[in-house]
Amino acid sequence: MMERKIFARITTAFLFLLYATQINAQGNRDDYFVDGRTVFYRGQPMRGVDLRSFIILGYGYAKDRRNVYLDGCILRYVDPFTFQLKGNVTHKPSYDFDDHFFDDRYEGYLKTSNTVLFNGRVIEDAHVSSFKELTDGYARDSFNVYYMGRKVEDATSSSFRVLGNGYAEDSFNTYFRGERVK
Repeated sequence: MMERKIFARITTAFLFLLYATQINAQGNRDDYFVDGRTVFYRGQPMRGVDLRSFIILGYGYAKDRRNVYLDGCILRYVDPFTFQLKGNVTHKPSYDFDDHFFDDRYEGYLKTSNTVLFNGRVIEDAHVSSFKELTDGYARDSFNVYYMGRKVEDATSSSFRVLGNGYAEDSFNTYFRGERVK
C-alpha cells in the first residue's frame, strides 16, 4: 500500500515535470534567428522585417513595428502596437521603441498615442482621437479629410465617403485621388 502511494507521487511528479518542460520548450523554441542584418524563420530569410523593432515573443509569435508574425507568416489585420502575449517576452531589443523609428520606410498611415503619420511623416493638424484610415489612400478625422497624407481642401469630413478606384465624395463635391473633380 505504501509502495503504491510512493509510486503514484513519483509518477505524478514526473508527469508534472514533463508537462512543464514541454510548455517551456514550446515558449522558447528557436524558430526565429537574427544575425544582425536579417531575420530568419526556420533558416529561411524573412523579407520586409524591421530589424530594429523586431521582438521574438515566443510560441511561434514575433512582431516588429509594422506586423505581427506567427510561424514566420504575417498575421494580417493584427495591430503590432497593441498585440502582446500573456507572459514573458523571450527576446527584446536593447533599445527603446519610440516614434523616432518611424522614418520614410514606413508605408501608409500610422496612429500613435499623440500623432498621426503617413509614410513616416507627421500629418499636421490631424486629430489622433478621431482619426480613421479609410481605403484607397483616404483617411479622415473629425475636422479634415486626407489623401495619401495630404489634407484634401474643402472636403467635409462628416459626409465624406470613399467610392473606390481613387474616387470619393462628400455632400458637395466629388474627388479623384484627393483632388476635387470640377
